[in-house]
Amino acid sequence: MSKPRKDEPLKTPHYRGGNEALFKFIKSNLNYPEEALANKIEGDVEASYDVDGLGRTRNIKIVTSLGYGCDEEVKRLIGLLKYEKAFNKGRNVTLHRKLKVNFKLPEPKPVTKKQINYQLVKEKKSEASKSPAKKQDKVISYTIKLN
Repeated sequence: MSKPRKDEPLKTPHYRGGNEALFKFIKSNLNYPEEALANKIEGDVEASYDVDGLGRTRNIKIVTSLGYGCDEEVKRLIGLLKYEKAFNKGRNVTLHRKLKVNFKLPEPKPVTKKQINYQLVKEKKSEASKSPAKKQDKVISYTIKLN
């Protein structure tokens, strides 16, 4: 085994798939806190953290706070991140990173009006009990609109 040269750059842990995969992970695992939803809170939470040579996240600190449970959600997400290991032949490398997570309220769903249609038809009596002078059966229609 050869010793690493002094001028050889150290390898740093990296997220598999790069930043695009990192942001996709954040977006798909982000749970908007109930307290923030109830108070209609939007904005950015910025956090700093370290990634050790084994790819584990450590020392998660909130740099820009939003409150209402958003800070805790960002800490939870960063704790879930798994970086690739960095092999540097015995040298311990720590990567310092910052991450900004945007909390944007979901678009309100459009209200769809539902409608139920039905008809009431007067039941016909048996042929034996019908009188020839009887008028034609009535049909009553109703429309119920639900908002």
